[in-house]
Amino acid sequence: MNPGNAQILTCPHCGSKKEVLSLLSGNTFGQQVWSDNKTIAPMLPRVSFVQKCPSCGGFYLMSRQTPEYGDDYSFELGELSYFEIKEAWDSLKEIPELSEGERLSILFMLVWAYNDEFTRENAKPIIQEEQDFFHGIIDLLLESQQLDVLLNAELLREAGRFEESRNLLNRYSPDDEFHANLTAKLIERIQASDTRPFLISDLFPMYSTIIVR
Repeated sequence: MNPGNAQILTCPHCGSKKEVLSLLSGNTFGQQVWSDNKTIAPMLPRVSFVQKCPSCGGFYLMSRQTPEYGDDYSFELGELSYFEIKEAWDSLKEIPELSEGERLSILFMLVWAYNDEFTRENAKPIIQEEQDFFHGIIDLLLESQQLDVLLNAELLREAGRFEESRNLLNRYSPDDEFHANLTAKLIERIQASDTRPFLISDLFPMYSTIIVR
């Protein structure tokens, strides 16, 4: 990993500045890829798509920032907790002309953060109110026309909609060994009534991420 000069972000609410990581190069050595489409690469860290201003507490999107760089380095990513991302969604979903890509990015952040909090390794006990919210986020993602069939099936499985997920997979025809094996893994999890995301990178080291067209 080779850091570059820190990227300077400007809060659109109060004008405050903050510095975050900028990379000149990195690699995917030791990368983890999860079935919910979350990727963790220690040598290729990603600045959070949603940022929170440390001065006013307002939320904003990296996609709306004009590139500006400082003289020093920063390793700040601006990562948010599940509850911060949930709060961010309440305000950011009202942004005028929010693109489909921006909307999907925030919704997936919510899925990943929920799983980090409640279903992934070392997770806390599930809170019913948060589970209901999570299911609503899944519904919004399933409305999109940009997701791969396997990812749709995975989202249905994570929401506990096992029969719908199975039916989708039964209509799906994998065109290579990898997708056939992944389909079989999803069906295996459905049969076990298991809603937890699982590591794909452990099963298929050459795979990078579930496809989002």
